[in-house]
Amino acid sequence: MHEVSISQLWNRAWDLFKVNWLLLLGLLVVAIIVSLIPLIGALIVGSLLWPAVIGALIAGILLMPALVRAGYLVARQGQSSFREAFGDISLLLKVLVYYLIMELIPGILIGFMYMPVLGSAIPGLSGASMEGGYGGMRGSITVFSGTEVILLWLGIILLFILSLFSWAGPYAILSGRAEIFSAIGQSFSLTAQNFGKVFLAFLLCIGLAILGLLLCGVGLLVVGSMWYVFLPLLYLALTGEEGVPHS
Repeated sequence: MHEVSISQLWNRAWDLFKVNWLLLLGLLVVAIIVSLIPLIGALIVGSLLWPAVIGALIAGILLMPALVRAGYLVARQGQSSFREAFGDISLLLKVLVYYLIMELIPGILIGFMYMPVLGSAIPGLSGASMEGGYGGMRGSITVFSGTEVILLWLGIILLFILSLFSWAGPYAILSGRAEIFSAIGQSFSLTAQNFGKVFLAFLLCIGLAILGLLLCGVGLLVVGSMWYVFLPLLYLALTGEEGVPHS
């Protein structure tokens, strides 16, 4: 097993991001915009929140494979393009199915669990009357019970654990090492064997994301774009494969 330095991988991700920023930022911003369309539509027409959340989740996942493939190609060969990112439809479909299995179904279940809580906190988005603009929300104070808070944190922890153990699957598919279901097993196995390094990588990403959020959100886009290069770099390092040489 090759020695893997998380800090060095982040430095390499930064160097590669500087060369491919237009591709990575472009795909990420488009994915965010497409995901927000259902939510904005729900706000304008005053419809229920949970169908919009599900629609946003689906829209985001549909664009996710191209962004993941772009990051993988950047990590593997140093540069990529929009055409290459969308080039291999069969691989994109496999990655899409992988994300549908690992994220969409649990996301919908958790969404159905928490929509009543979110709806009570944001009545304008939950189908409440929109008369008088946002006046309907004045004086509305939502008090969450201890059970709701516990369930909310359990949901966050569940999503974190799922992401922690399933992150490598798409790269196993893109590298030709596995098909969809075997990629799940390979991802869980790779994470279990290198749990300390993977966990440290995720914690560092959360810290950088918080820092990026403080910088008016712009830094968050940069960190998010780098994340899609860092993960394949981490995968290539842990599996002993060769990525783009470090300059």
